[in-house]
Amino acid sequence: MTPTTPQDIHPQSLTISTANTWAHYTRTDCGYSDQSPHMLPWAFPVSDDEYPIDQWYCASVHDPTGRLNAGYKHTGLDINLSLPPRGDIERRLGLSIYAIAEGTVHFVSFNWYGVPMIVLRHQHQGRSLFVRYAHITPIVTPGSIVSPGDKLGGFANWRGGDHLHFDMSYNAYTTEWFTPLMLDPAPILKAHLNPSLVDMMLRRG
Repeated sequence: MTPTTPQDIHPQSLTISTANTWAHYTRTDCGYSDQSPHMLPWAFPVSDDEYPIDQWYCASVHDPTGRLNAGYKHTGLDINLSLPPRGDIERRLGLSIYAIAEGTVHFVSFNWYGVPMIVLRHQHQGRSLFVRYAHITPIVTPGSIVSPGDKLGGFANWRGGDHLHFDMSYNAYTTEWFTPLMLDPAPILKAHLNPSLVDMMLRRG
């Protein structure tokens, strides 16, 4: 396969096509999108060239009932770098958190249970999808337009160990933890990214 046109080649990404298939490879050559060519592809919210997605894991999965996390009721995913010593390694390494898709910064809080968080409004299956990126030191402001892979900030200091708290809803978040129409991010990520890599991240927890 060869690049479709010169304008499809970017410093950190590559778009290729066959007869009826479009694929877009991200910084780490591990994500793809089956959307039409005019839509920007999705990206993982963590990972870069030095620490690709196969070095990250989910410490907690989407489990509002508590059955899957040993009694811990949790929305979304807690995503950590699988590198010893675990704990605050993400912040000490100065790693970043990225937008998963094109969208708008909908809300920013600097005190969500003691740490900052931002909410981006993306699109999924023709609907507004509100994605919360929490435990982050934001470098974006409300109303900002972002593209997939744009840097949103770094990891904030969290008493239980630095990580990205990442959850989704069809309802706009404010500051609450539980919000109506909460969604499991895993199948949505698998719909837009390489599903085997998403599963790998989930299994490593």
